[in-house]
Amino acid sequence: MGLNERVAIITEENMNGLLRLYGEIDIDNLSRIVNNHLKVAIGEIEDDLRKNNPHNVTKEQVD
Repeated sequence: MGLNERVAIITEENMNGLLRLYGEIDIDNLSRIVNNHLKVAIGEIEDDLRKNNPHNVTKEQVD
């Protein structure tokens, strides 16, 4: 599963959900939330690549 299949796009619905959870949110807090989400998604993708690669070769090493 690629990164584009794991991340949420900040739609109006998602932004309203964040506002309900956190109240007013400034760009720094929004950036922190999004970057934490991306960090987790990237880690999951890297784990998947390691599990599916019997020789432990990274995608970058193949390219």
